[in-house]
Formats: sequence, C-alpha cells, structure tokens
Amino acid sequence: MSRVGLGSLLTDKLPPQAGIVIVGAGIAGLAFARELVARGVHDIVVVDRGYPGGGATGRNVARIRAMQLTEELTHVALACQAKYDRMGEELGFNVLFYRLGYAWVLYETDEVERMRAIVEMHHRIGVASRLLSPDDTLRHMPILRGGDPVAGAVLNDDAIVHHDAVVWAHLEHLATHAPSTVRIVPDTTVTAIARGDAGVEAVETSRGRIETRAVLNGAGGWSSTLNAMASVSAPNRPLRREVLVTAPLRRSIEAAITFYRPNEGWFNQTLRGEIVMGVVDPEERPGVNQRSSWEFLRRTAALMTRKAPALADVAVIRQWAGMYDVSPDHQPLVGPTAQLDGWWQANGWSGRGMLLGPYLTELLAERFTTGRTPPRLAAFDPDRFAPDEAPEEASGDYYARYRRQEPPPSVVEPLSGR
Repeated sequence: MSRVGLGSLLTDKLPPQAGIVIVGAGIAGLAFARELVARGVHDIVVVDRGYPGGGATGRNVARIRAMQLTEELTHVALACQAKYDRMGEELGFNVLFYRLGYAWVLYETDEVERMRAIVEMHHRIGVASRLLSPDDTLRHMPILRGGDPVAGAVLNDDAIVHHDAVVWAHLEHLATHAPSTVRIVPDTTVTAIARGDAGVEAVETSRGRIETRAVLNGAGGWSSTLNAMASVSAPNRPLRREVLVTAPLRRSIEAAITFYRPNEGWFNQTLRGEIVMGVVDPEERPGVNQRSSWEFLRRTAALMTRKAPALADVAVIRQWAGMYDVSPDHQPLVGPTAQLDGWWQANGWSGRGMLLGPYLTELLAERFTTGRTPPRLAAFDPDRFAPDEAPEEASGDYYARYRRQEPPPSVVEPLSGR
C-alpha cells in the first residue's frame, strides 16, 4: 500500500490500553498523532469507524487559502499555508500543494464595500489580495463572461492541496518513523466512554475496551455523538455539503472561484482538467448524511450556468457528499475541556479542516505535552460557548458570521492586476 508497507501501522486488533486514544483517522487525528510522535509521545492508538481519510478529509476540495474575513483567522491561515509549504519535505511525500489562486467573486455593492476593509486588513498582515473592478474580474476570469453581472472580486495567490496525498503522506511517515508507537485500528465504532471521578477511564468499541486516561475527539461529523457519550456539552452540528466533478476539459480556469450571492457556490479546475463544483442548499437541515442527491445536481447546474454559461455543456461524471462539523462561530474547538479531565477536542472545523488541521494540531500537541497554551490556540478554546449556544440557521448570511470580528470601515481603492 506504500513504499514501506503499512502492516505495522494498520491493525484489526485493539490493544487493551493506550497512553492516548485518538478517535478519527482524518487529517486532524493523523496530524495530531504525527505531532505527538515528534514530541516523544508513545503508545498512541487511532480508531476510525471507517478507514483513514474516509470521512470529511476525503470528501472535500482542500482549498488552502490565506484570505479570511477576520484578522485572527488570517494570521492563522497564513501559518497554515506555511505548514503546507514545508509539509512535503518534512513528510517525504509530495502532497500536491500548488498555488492555483483564489477568487472571491462579488455580485452586490454591499459585498464590495465590505471587502474594502477586509483587503486593507489583508495588506496590513501581509496577504497580497487585490480588489478587482468588474472589468478586471472578467479579464482575470473569462469563464464568467456572459453570466450574471459581477460587481468585482477579491483575488489572491492562494493554494490547493490533494487530500488523498496528505493522508498518505501522514500514513507513510508514521509507518516509517513510528511503527511501534502508533497503531491505527480501522472499521472500529466507539460505543461508549467510561468516565470516573478522575476523568476519562476507557473507550468502549465494537472491537472491545481500551483503557486510557486521554482521548482526542477528532471524529468530524460524528463529534457530537462522541461528546454526548462522554457527557461533554459542545454545540457542534453536522451539515451535509455536496460536490460534483466533470470530465476533463482543456485548462481554462486560472483560479478557484467562490461566490456567496444569491447563495454559496464554488468551482475550480484540477490539475487533470476536471471541474469540481458545488452549490449549497441554504435550507440544508443538520444531521449526519453522506448521500448525494438529484436536487444538488439540479441546483448546481442551474446556478453555475447563470454564473458561467461556458459550463453549460460540461459532462458530469460523478458526485458525492461529506459533512461540515459546524460550530456557532464557524471556528473549530481545539484543546482540552474543563468538563472532563483527559477529554481533548479537535473538531467543529466548519469547512476548514484541511486548512487548519495540520497547524492547529501542532499547537495542540504542544499544549498536550507541555501544559502551556500557545497564544494562537487560545481563540479555539472548546469551553468558549454557553451550554445552550448553537450555530445560526444554514440560510443565514455568510458574512454575518464574522461581523463581530471584522475590521472597521476604511477606504481601499479597487486594484487591477494580480
């Protein structure tokens, strides 16, 4: 399965005890295991209800963008990009990290006005985003010609990574450098969490019981279920997100494109020429759901041909669904919780798991091994929510999620060029 073989890493035998049990073999769980090994932690067991990377990690398009709507997230996103920039060399495996470019296409005047202050904030931090006029938007993205009139765009030299390559890079690195330290047990469902006066005591699974004093909840869309087993209160909820991909075409789309009016949609072209796209259902109800739908195909086809008429004749070859694990402020829960000693969270990624996971689990491993909270990790404290707090409805305005944290109004003139 890899150049070194994963037989020493993957197993169907659950050990009777472990120093830490990581639930979820997605990017958060695998990256945390790798960071713990780098800090000398031994006796790590990762369990997954399916297979490594089989949840949200393998069901996304892995955009690694520095452009964010708040200053704190932009600082963190820059650090995440730097983490990916060096990941291939550190892991000894090409993760297909490349700078395709990222365009936030704007269709209404209020979007443009909001983005002026955002672009100024980006420049202050060191992100060279550009606010484009309508004419410059169409020059940079001719795929939009003939579609709904654009009001402008924000463009930056952001990146994409291949999610499967990232998963295999971590697996191969662990198999090479920690074959006796980390064991991954796939096809294993957690059925209960044993807790006592001193905190976590054990994890009950479909393969038996494993004694441990530390558990990381990296279960993605299933994190709410796992928290409930541990009697830990967290306001996450899973929301389905669907994706489709076309047959390969001549390369013609020079940036990953996202828009939020009239509702959220996005598309980009892969290295092989396929076009990956999706349009979100604003009425999507919370719940675990990985089934794709005809409604998604109809919705995406209708809106994409309005935005980019040149896509009208593309051939769709497959579609799939995954889940966002959404928190009230659309930022993850990363760290220990005071509700249960030994219970650690790495969930609530709200669609940014591939971006944030490797870097924030590096900070989490520092917290786990030293007891000190790195400053950048403090914003993601799992205990920052009130017990009854919940995310807003899916149909809520995307920009409103970040209104409390956005920079003050300013004057940034539209920029042309890239």
